[in-house]
Amino acid sequence: MVKESIAILTLGLLLLPGCQHNPWADRFLTVQAAEKDVAGTYVIDADSQKRTIRIGLSNIPFPVSHSARIVLSADHNAEFISVPEDYRGERACSVTGRGSWRLGKNDSFTEVRASIVNEELTSPCTGKFDYELMLYGKKPPYKLHITIGDPDSGDAVQFEKRQ
Repeated sequence: MVKESIAILTLGLLLLPGCQHNPWADRFLTVQAAEKDVAGTYVIDADSQKRTIRIGLSNIPFPVSHSARIVLSADHNAEFISVPEDYRGERACSVTGRGSWRLGKNDSFTEVRASIVNEELTSPCTGKFDYELMLYGKKPPYKLHITIGDPDSGDAVQFEKRQ
């Protein structure tokens, strides 16, 4: 009985670290970015356009518009066009609207914090949305990374800077 308990405990401890790993995290930026390197227009990247994402236990497809775009102006204004949103892990919607952005930190990672008011009249998600867009890549041009649902699942959408 004791040997079985030890074996189960050991197996659990070995599996536990695998349950707490965001597969994208090793490419998130950890140094402070220059705002001039972040400001710009971002479009949905080709890999995100191909990716199939499903929401939670409902297994509902998460639609990602190929025309989705994020504009981060040098004056800290932000504009989102058809940017996907995982609304409380319950439903998928898109956000189109204006707001502001600033650089911030999430633990050791550098991120863009954007606050956007959704102006889409047909969206099931209304009101103000606060995004944490992780900067992906170790040097400019960075990608903007939006995690969908549980970070450990690896579901994400990325936007690349349009040159």
